[in-house]
Amino acid sequence: MLKFAKYHGLGNDFLLFDGRDVGQEHFTAERVRKLCQRQTGVGADGVLLRTNSDNADHRMLLWNADGSSAEISGNGLRCFVLFLKDQGYDVSREITVETGGGVLRARHLEDNVIETTMPAPDFAKTGAPEMLELSSLGQMFSVLSVNVGNPHGVIFGEVRDIPFAEKYGPGLEKNPAFPQGANIEFVNVISETSCNLVVWERGAGITLACGSGSVATACAGCAVGHFKFDTPIAVHQPGGALHITVAKEFREIRQRSIAERVFGGEVAWG
Repeated sequence: MLKFAKYHGLGNDFLLFDGRDVGQEHFTAERVRKLCQRQTGVGADGVLLRTNSDNADHRMLLWNADGSSAEISGNGLRCFVLFLKDQGYDVSREITVETGGGVLRARHLEDNVIETTMPAPDFAKTGAPEMLELSSLGQMFSVLSVNVGNPHGVIFGEVRDIPFAEKYGPGLEKNPAFPQGANIEFVNVISETSCNLVVWERGAGITLACGSGSVATACAGCAVGHFKFDTPIAVHQPGGALHITVAKEFREIRQRSIAERVFGGEVAWG
């Protein structure tokens, strides 16, 4: 039997394991899929493993619910920091975490509130993301291509609901314009400091919140003039709000919101 703990960030849930108990080689795609299956497994949007790092205080490995590996998750990173605290690791100071999107900094602020840095967008030097005209089920979308450690397609427009994202997200996720697939963000701008967001996540489908998707949305919005730099942007999602601050010239990106422990348990590991 192997110990695990389940956490969520705004409803985006993860199963967390400590590398002191199990090695990375045990997380096969099949095993991850079984663990994340909500009817016959524990149920989650993904799996996180803490291991040692040569470049940071900790290393975070991430697998999506379909068993594929992923670079980074903003909600997952906040869950990871709270998991470290609960496991007895020192998070009283700002710590560093190695991810597939680079080494990031994180702070446990109070209670369940976590703030972390996030990777700068790939268009930081040019100042503007690439605009793609893509179709899904015969409908055309103007999609901003943004990579913030993992790939995203950001679409600004009308208010979109979960059924809409479920209908058109899969085709956009797997569009040839995204060789590795992409998270797809459907964004409705409310003001210079807030928006509504529904995300179809690569390898997971609809999730109640997406941290990296919120960052991609905020960065793209700042680049095209929808949002203000150096001001917290409230990104409202079905699971709650994430607050993203984008520094001018994309020098630093920060996300802040809650993470919560759901429960702990043991799984058979045969």
